[in-house]
Amino acid sequence: MNDAEIDVKWNRWGAATGYLALVLGLVAASFERGAPPANAPVEQSLAYFVKYRTELLAQSLFFVLSAGVLLWFIGCLRSFLQRAEQGSGRLSGIAFAAGILWTGLQLVMQSAQVALAMGASGDLPPALAGMMGDLTYAFSVIAYVPMGIMLAAVAVVTWRFKAFPAWLGWLSAASAVVNLLMSAGIVVDGGPLVPGGVLTYVLYLLTAIWQVAVPTLMIVRAKRGA
Repeated sequence: MNDAEIDVKWNRWGAATGYLALVLGLVAASFERGAPPANAPVEQSLAYFVKYRTELLAQSLFFVLSAGVLLWFIGCLRSFLQRAEQGSGRLSGIAFAAGILWTGLQLVMQSAQVALAMGASGDLPPALAGMMGDLTYAFSVIAYVPMGIMLAAVAVVTWRFKAFPAWLGWLSAASAVVNLLMSAGIVVDGGPLVPGGVLTYVLYLLTAIWQVAVPTLMIVRAKRGA
């Protein structure tokens, strides 16, 4: 096996990490037990973490593992986009930086959830529980912005340099718009724009399709390159 064939093999395995990240995320989502809304009374939020402590810790574990795998996948995605973009690699760099920031915010959000779930087994003051719950919510909403930027960068590289088929560019753009709309959860307390609202499920669907389509296309194009 020559160096070119080895590179193709590693590119294919790197792209496949996108599948693993999706599977781990779906396992984590299976532990969802319907979190109280952002404006719920503190006592209700604390009772939720006490009741579902084990499920929430398991959920955080799988989300953290998924985020770890995503770090690898985002690096592979950057290389793929940079090969198509050539030149300065500005857009692929933006996609990489935004993706890493989004993943980092997800990890911090899970840290807050783990702290709440672990503390809920003891005498956790309701006021502190409420503040930690708000912090978890804030990180989840803020993370929509870098995710939207990453997807927008993928869309532009697709349209300008044909990194992916045009339809993937439109899918990325639509996902980017929904992510940026969801960031309005910072200023609204209810409705379709908050996490858990109607738009959340649209985002889940678009993200799932994207996370299957992108690694698949990366693998196919690696084979063609060989």
